[in-house]
Amino acid sequence: MSPYQLSVALGQWTLWIALALVAVWVGTGRWRDYPRPEGKSAEEVASVARFRSRLVNRSILAVAALWILTNVVIAVWAP
Repeated sequence: MSPYQLSVALGQWTLWIALALVAVWVGTGRWRDYPRPEGKSAEEVASVARFRSRLVNRSILAVAALWILTNVVIAVWAP
């Protein structure tokens, strides 16, 4: 596989991974922003919402960073 073919293949995978990350972020929106308030104070609900939001955002950023790092390593060692 030539470096050009590898870059095209990685570009396609990058698009799919980016779309999957966006889908996860959108799909967890209601779960993330509106936790169930049963038996909890408003402050506890807000705390859970902040925790979930940070959890999802950090997870998405970690996956994106890992993908970028993988692309860089492959680009450095592929040629």
